[in-house]
Amino acid sequence: MTIPAAGQPIVQKADFVTLLQPRAALEALLRAAPAAPAEQLVILGIDVVGLKQVNETDGFLAGDRLLAEAAAALTAATPTAALRARLGGDELVAVFTGATAAAAAAAASNTLRAHAHPTLRCGSVIRQPDEPPPQLLERLYAAIRSG
Repeated sequence: MTIPAAGQPIVQKADFVTLLQPRAALEALLRAAPAAPAEQLVILGIDVVGLKQVNETDGFLAGDRLLAEAAAALTAATPTAALRARLGGDELVAVFTGATAAAAAAAASNTLRAHAHPTLRCGSVIRQPDEPPPQLLERLYAAIRSG
């Protein structure tokens, strides 16, 4: 996939539960972004704490509502994100680019950490020059776990 022309978004079907872009959209953006970017690319990831327990005790529809609430919180906290997507089961991401990417991700992380319900664990990573997407995502998972 090539980088879309200006004004042409990467079109993917939204995740049914979160209404965010699917992981495929994130992977397409990372493959299309230059390996040695001229501008910064930062990914903020969040983990919905306790989702497994909610699914097991209250059922999957309750878990879906929790995920939808987390996605709404992510969307509200990341108005300047280039992309918001569901990375996996209970992980959601926002991608920031440009000179203010790190500051925007940090501000969003602070907002999300203060979010009362659902409880969210946050982590972010800055893409390193020539870093392949799988390595970047592995670092993101580690940052979320330690967040």
